[in-house]
Amino acid sequence: MLKRTGQIGLILFALILVMSMLVFTGCGSKGVKLKGADIKVSSWWSTWNVDTFEPRNEGEEKDLEWRRKILSENDFKFEVVELSDYDNYLPLVASNIMAGNKTYGIYEVAANMAVTLYKQGLLYPVSDSTAVNFKTREPIAEVTPMYNGVIEQLMTFNGKQYGWQYGLPNNGWQQAMIFFNTKHLTDVGLSPDYLYDLQKNNNWTWDTFLDVCRKLTRDTNNDGITDIYALPCDDAREVLIGLVYGNGANFVSFDASGKAVNATNTPAFLEALAFYNTLINEGLILTTPSYDWGWNWTAFYDQRVAMTFDPEWRKGQAQDQFDGGYVLPPRGPRSSQLRMDSSDPVYVVPAIFSPSEVDVILKASELWFTPTDTDWLQGHYWASRNLRDVTETVAMSRDARYLTPRNFALIPGYPFDDFINDFRNGLGNTNPSQVVESWTPRFQASLDDFNR
Repeated sequence: MLKRTGQIGLILFALILVMSMLVFTGCGSKGVKLKGADIKVSSWWSTWNVDTFEPRNEGEEKDLEWRRKILSENDFKFEVVELSDYDNYLPLVASNIMAGNKTYGIYEVAANMAVTLYKQGLLYPVSDSTAVNFKTREPIAEVTPMYNGVIEQLMTFNGKQYGWQYGLPNNGWQQAMIFFNTKHLTDVGLSPDYLYDLQKNNNWTWDTFLDVCRKLTRDTNNDGITDIYALPCDDAREVLIGLVYGNGANFVSFDASGKAVNATNTPAFLEALAFYNTLINEGLILTTPSYDWGWNWTAFYDQRVAMTFDPEWRKGQAQDQFDGGYVLPPRGPRSSQLRMDSSDPVYVVPAIFSPSEVDVILKASELWFTPTDTDWLQGHYWASRNLRDVTETVAMSRDARYLTPRNFALIPGYPFDDFINDFRNGLGNTNPSQVVESWTPRFQASLDDFNR
């Protein structure tokens, strides 16, 4: 009896020991000590510090309260710092890492920057750490964030993950949308909900879009000169991104072996360029002789144009500048449903940190980005005048059924801007097939470099 009791005791002790190990190592995060850590995230576009942040709504007040709480309870520091502007950002990031500068534990970078840093051997394979679970796809308020599966796939090379992002796809607000001014719709007899309804019923096609553009382009004083155009030609990047992806096309695709392939010579891609020319040649686009970044939004704000293709982040300015909303780009004839590009910035950790330091960095970041509310839509209401912007347009823009990855963003040196400006500068007179053919050597050179 004593022998049997002793065996049971040993078994119970072993179970207790195993459970203790699970408590301290479960999901690889419980044993990470954050006390005294000072984590800085480098960005090119944002800052976030609990001492200076001013919340704009109840949701941001809750985020601030949560972040103050986790910093206090775990006795560590965490902040986001704007290192430089975008154009100077990558050289600074690379030089910091190569110099062994540990000021920044995390760099927020564009996807192509991440690939460049990876190929230079400057990034830590974060999947080697067990401090966090990058497979988490369901957020739990004040417990854990979800990790973006699209970014996990994009940033996995040779079986190891080198970058990550939190939340649903497109949380970086980088993708192209169409902003519209309600006044222009009502002036031509259209309902303020007209574009939303077309989008909701999957009738937001190139044909209906063209019809709307024709209605919105007007000579308001009958002097024979167009006073209000449907669209501006700048920023042509966003217009062509919207049309290309809306037609089910892409600039770059990947074959079964993972190699990048030029996709600009497909019929769907060429149709998108041709449709852009149609908009110009019908006089529906306000053109300028030279490209000037941001001019398109100025023309929209000044009501010289009724709509504009712009990145989603413009909505952060929109609520104070116009009475209207935004919808996804229209779908072309090659697509049976609305399609838009998917693009997010990427978080990476420099290779100069030790495994234990990386564990601390990842765990601290996970705590910082843990949501206080799993109703992720609430973070968009402040930047919208119409509920349908959020419950319909934003909801669709995070739904994988409507998304196509912006693959060219992965390719360092991909001549996207130069190509778009060259095509745009033709102001409707550039032959799509000819211009693509002339640019194919440069496209292929960047892809060959990526594929090495």
